[in-house]
Amino acid sequence: MEAAARVFAGELERATTGIQHGGQDCLLTPSGACVHLVYLVGAFTALSGDARTAVTARVADPTGVFLVRATGREPEMLAVLAAVTPPAFLAVLGYTEWGRNGSTVRPLSVVPVDRATRDRWVVRTADLSAARLESVLARLRGDGEDPLADAAIAAYGVTPATVTELRAMVLRALDVLPPPGSVPVGAADHDLADLLLEQIEAGGRDGVTVEDLLALGTKKGRSKAEVEEVLSGLLEEGDCYMPRRGLIRIA
Repeated sequence: MEAAARVFAGELERATTGIQHGGQDCLLTPSGACVHLVYLVGAFTALSGDARTAVTARVADPTGVFLVRATGREPEMLAVLAAVTPPAFLAVLGYTEWGRNGSTVRPLSVVPVDRATRDRWVVRTADLSAARLESVLARLRGDGEDPLADAAIAAYGVTPATVTELRAMVLRALDVLPPPGSVPVGAADHDLADLLLEQIEAGGRDGVTVEDLLALGTKKGRSKAEVEEVLSGLLEEGDCYMPRRGLIRIA
């Protein structure tokens, strides 16, 4: 099987140019990644659609959201996605497809994983992203040879400022990793995170107020500071976001 690309969701969301590479139709990203088969790991936060015909899973990494779509063409993947209850970490191998609403991933494999697997994926994807960005910078200076970097520069009008912006995205992704030597989060914090995320998911597109989430946490015997810390972790990891101050919505 062909090698799978690793890119952050925040970069794949910007990919709008298709190219032919190695005999395959690929999406070209601004850093010069050629994405046909992709391997991603993220937080499965929501599922929409009909489990009998087609579903779309939202799988978030620290930079954005992958849309993983399974239809009747992939009955096994359709059943797997419908059987997993969010929140959960998922590893997905699949093909990228481009449509009017952006890119989606058609899964070949979907496996529930743990946070450590997600963290390892973030580190490796950051390394590969950084290497591509270095190559793009070299080509902007006129150094070296890299046809994919040249194609990305031409397609997206990449400048040193673009590279700086993408580097910042990579660094934000690394910020979600626990510091070396840190103490793992206790089971009680995981339980609280699951409870809060379940409430946020139930709020759908309307979202849930921070005040309501704090009240839910304190009813479970947790302090306001503890609830705020867990909410901060969920926001940093991309499981949810704040469309405006005081309101949290599922990613």
